[in-house]
Amino acid sequence: MDINATNWNFFLKTIADSISLTLDSNMIDQMAIYASELIAWNKKINLTAITDPAEVAEKHMLDALIPSKFIPTNAAVIDVGTGGGFPGIPLKILMPSLSVNLVDSSRKKINFLKYVIRILNLKNIFAHQYRVEDLLNHPEFAGQFDVVISRAFTSLERFLGLAVSLITHDGFIVAMKGKGVQKEIDELKAKKIRENVYKINGHPLTFQVEKYRLPISGDERSLVMARKYFA
Repeated sequence: MDINATNWNFFLKTIADSISLTLDSNMIDQMAIYASELIAWNKKINLTAITDPAEVAEKHMLDALIPSKFIPTNAAVIDVGTGGGFPGIPLKILMPSLSVNLVDSSRKKINFLKYVIRILNLKNIFAHQYRVEDLLNHPEFAGQFDVVISRAFTSLERFLGLAVSLITHDGFIVAMKGKGVQKEIDELKAKKIRENVYKINGHPLTFQVEKYRLPISGDERSLVMARKYFA
């Protein structure tokens, strides 16, 4: 199976259908171009360890789309530690009305993301070279986002501590994690206020955990969604 071939497109559509995600032909074409460029650029810069076409479809494209089930249509989203653009670019392809900001500290990765945004002609999506710790020094980021999301960027505790000041009053945080997420929750050093409520950087947060399996590999994944808690 080759990326950008008919069978890859059919495979992506089939596995998306299997989890009730509808991708039209234009979305699939855009993801195929993105995946092809990801593999091509990966020969020059380290973007991904996953290069098998079927795994790129399932473990990158499809996995990045799972949070769409919880994200409002017109949300302002920031993807921190985005790396090769996951989950931000697939989410933008699936949900064009999203406003998306991609943040990574690597200049080479940001150059790749800007290139992909340009060749796919995506609108209202921006790539920024910043360390996540520095985002709060910029007023266009602090407290401005409905959704702060990251996939396997850092520890849960560190990510929550960085993300909590980026969300709006009623926004939420999404940490895309593997099957061992409960261990990370149990080991949080943050003060536990009550069951499922933790105080992080002065903000009480309540958690919701959604677990799922990828349809072909069967790999276990988890979404940890955190919101500000108001008693």
